[in-house]
Amino acid sequence: MGFNVGNTAFAFMMRVPDSDEAAVDELIASHASWMSETHSLEDESGKLHTLEYYVTKAPELNDMMDPSKGSTGHVVYNVSEVHIDDEHFGKHVELGQSWSRIGEFFGLFEKYSPLVTMGGRVVQKL
Repeated sequence: MGFNVGNTAFAFMMRVPDSDEAAVDELIASHASWMSETHSLEDESGKLHTLEYYVTKAPELNDMMDPSKGSTGHVVYNVSEVHIDDEHFGKHVELGQSWSRIGEFFGLFEKYSPLVTMGGRVVQKL
């Protein structure tokens, strides 16, 4: 099942120094593992039905039109989730409180001040 305009979204984008990349990668991998243990992209008994989850990362370029100019020494991460509706998103937030590393995850928000879409709406898609 895909997602549609009107579904509830959570996403954040953060800029991380290269020196912190390995630690952030490890925490994001732990989050992805927790998501796969507790959520499903299909209606599966015992798991929260979620429509989409993905993480992207890329070096922050000095000039996005000319990658030969190198990077800034930072990595840009994007974590995106799409939930069926506000109720399912609320259940996700509630379930997240049981993840053993939720404090570390929220620490990312304190340390890197990401841009966050909290309970947003999908407004366009192909």
